[in-house]
Amino acid sequence: MNNKTENDQTPFIHLFTRKTRTPEHWDDRFRVCWYFDSDSLDYIYEHKNERFQTNGFVLSKGLVEQLPEELQSKFFEANERGLIFSVFGSIMQKYLAENVTDEELFSIFGISKKRCFSSEAYDEFEEMIDFF
Repeated sequence: MNNKTENDQTPFIHLFTRKTRTPEHWDDRFRVCWYFDSDSLDYIYEHKNERFQTNGFVLSKGLVEQLPEELQSKFFEANERGLIFSVFGSIMQKYLAENVTDEELFSIFGISKKRCFSSEAYDEFEEMIDFF
């Protein structure tokens, strides 16, 4: 894929006005963009409900193909956050550094980018994998 989107500026938080094509048990209201590449159109989106609780994650086909075959899926449940952040943390960190301010991330999640992608956070993400 070498298509460019009309607007290369993808919002960090997007409000849905209609039902998305995600699993039926996901009551989508918001989408958080953790990663988007306008050249390859690869993306990592976190979907949240009206209370801003995570429904799950959606990955592009290109990123799914980077996972081991037994883990390849377009949709990941909320409890699989550790896998997503462990595997794709470095590209997510780079994307956030370039596209989201520290103030924006802190005002939404109450955590700094430095803490979100610290070595301790990566250790915690890896520990989460054991729970799913």
